[in-house]
Amino acid sequence: MGEVILVAVNDSRAAFRAAEVAVDYARRLGANLRVVTVADEGALGKQQGGSDSTAGARHADAAAEAAFRHVAALGAAAGVQVSLGHRSGRVAAEILAEAREVDAALIVVALVDRPGSSAPYIGSHTLRVLEFSSVPVMVVPLRPGP
Repeated sequence: MGEVILVAVNDSRAAFRAAEVAVDYARRLGANLRVVTVADEGALGKQQGGSDSTAGARHADAAAEAAFRHVAALGAAAGVQVSLGHRSGRVAAEILAEAREVDAALIVVALVDRPGSSAPYIGSHTLRVLEFSSVPVMVVPLRPGP
């Protein structure tokens, strides 16, 4: 088919659930799956207290690689071709830029799953993707509905 489904992932359970759904859709549609991870440079600086963020960047790169390997394994098991895009910058802007570059037909993202929160919610990055995307966006909850 040649269509591309873009799934944005990090190393969270919610993102892995979104990836499972994206793999399933790609399999059903005969589409390729593009996995994008985004290193939020502003968040890395905050985590490091404004100091050298080299260790934080290495951790983010390792987490992105682990997330990609996980999704690639899901894709291989389903017979879906999976490729990776790793970007740095403002998360929503980078997801949208990746979608434009690969000519994605669909963007798949997760609801935010915060420890201690009673319910998942749509985070600020997802809201921006929803607001500015020129293609459909699927927001996946951690748990399937009733």
